[in-house]
Order: sequence, then structure tokens, then C-alpha cells
Amino acid sequence: MGSSPLIKSTVTGIIMQALMVVIGKYVPSIGTIPNFYAICGTVLATLTGSMVGRSAPGAGTGATAGEGAIAGGISSTIGGMLAVATGQWPGFQLVQMLLPAISGALGGGVGGLLGRMLSKGR
Repeated sequence: MGSSPLIKSTVTGIIMQALMVVIGKYVPSIGTIPNFYAICGTVLATLTGSMVGRSAPGAGTGATAGEGAIAGGISSTIGGMLAVATGQWPGFQLVQMLLPAISGALGGGVGGLLGRMLSKGR
């Protein structure tokens, strides 16, 4: 991976989202939990954003929130695409891809801010 906190965090977030989809594919009872994928995917996007904030402690608030939002949004969108590709999103319509994109971006932005706050103590 490159040296950019954004790239490292995005790739790590994609891996976490893919792992969630794979686990959901082979443990189908997880899919019966209401909103499991939406909640878990947003939490993973928040963690992805926090990695950006913690990896760039000298960056400004706007930069960490923005890059966290980008990393979280991209990873969540790819996670949603993987869920569609594996048949775990029944009745999928293309406009629904906005859900992981928006929730992932919001979670990632918040995570970026939290990661920045947590890294100040170092």
C-alpha cells in the first residue's frame, strides 16, 4: 500500500467491508438481524475514517473529516456492491446504492474527527 493515510485506510476499510459480506454469506442467520448490514457497515466506515485521523495527527480538522468521509464512503459503497454481487441484497435497485455511500461518508467523516481527537494525546 502507499504511504497515504487515505489510501491505507480506504483499502483496510474495503477489506473489512468485504469480510463482513463474506461472513454474512456463510452465516446466513446474521442477515435475519434487522438492519445488521446497515449498522455494521456504518460502524466499519467510522472505524475506517478514524484510521485516517489517527494516521495523520498533524492534519487539520477539515482534512481529516473530509478524507475520513471519502474513505468511509468508498469502502461502504464497495461493500454494498459486494452484497449485491453475492445476492445478499434482495430486491436491489441502483438508487439504493446511495444508502451505503451516504451513511459510509457520514460515518467516515465522524470517524476522521474522532481519530484526530484521539491522536492528539500521542
